[in-house]
Amino acid sequence: MTPTAPVLTDYGSKRDLAGPVAVPRYVFVEHTLAPGHAVPFRSDPLHHRTFVVVDGEVALELRDGSTAGRYRRLEGWHAPAGSEYRFTNRGPGTAVLLEAGSVGERAATAASGEFPAISTYTVTKPWGHEIWYTQNLPDPGYAVKQIHMTAGHQSSLQSHRWKAETNHVVDGAATVLAGLTAPADPDERVDVSRLVTSVHPVGSGWTSPPGELHRVIARTDYTAIEVSTPELDDVIRWQDDTGRAHGRIAAEHAGGRP
Repeated sequence: MTPTAPVLTDYGSKRDLAGPVAVPRYVFVEHTLAPGHAVPFRSDPLHHRTFVVVDGEVALELRDGSTAGRYRRLEGWHAPAGSEYRFTNRGPGTAVLLEAGSVGERAATAASGEFPAISTYTVTKPWGHEIWYTQNLPDPGYAVKQIHMTAGHQSSLQSHRWKAETNHVVDGAATVLAGLTAPADPDERVDVSRLVTSVHPVGSGWTSPPGELHRVIARTDYTAIEVSTPELDDVIRWQDDTGRAHGRIAAEHAGGRP
């Protein structure tokens, strides 16, 4: 996946992380803000948006001049459909902020006047953990996760029937195996040696469309932010180091907290 080139704005720049696709299935944008600068006030009558700070300190500001919250690294908020707001870099250096959301027609939702913090719902994994940031939203049409994998581990070799996902690395580096379409028969053996290997450092990432085989290997600890379509239990595991079955693993959610 090759993100589009940054677009310069009067406050810094923004970059489309989902890459050029014929029919976008979610929004995934990186905003870079110069110190003291703010985006213009904005409002979307149809779509929720989720924001995660990956560098610096960002203030969420309202039209009446009040501040609804301040957020640092790996903190963030949800902006309900119809709400009006802007965000400002309140730190001494450059701030980087990721924006995610749905696209297309969505049912209009009245703004509540509140901007809930991203969820801390944590899913344990044999290789690390995930934090499901959008777990506290009712049917937003997209999903946002933090993915953290510890060195020496790897994900299952997997594919999805419907889910599309984009990962953006914010710490460490991830080695990704991908590039082949999954067989129609889930019991068919897969030749891993035919997969293409790529390495993604901080600031880069990859997209896994439905039906593509992929695996992530952590040669060092790494953290990524993933934006996807909402089918989070749509997982076919072709190979797995701990023998996990397809789909949702209930035990991994035992300690989840909203």
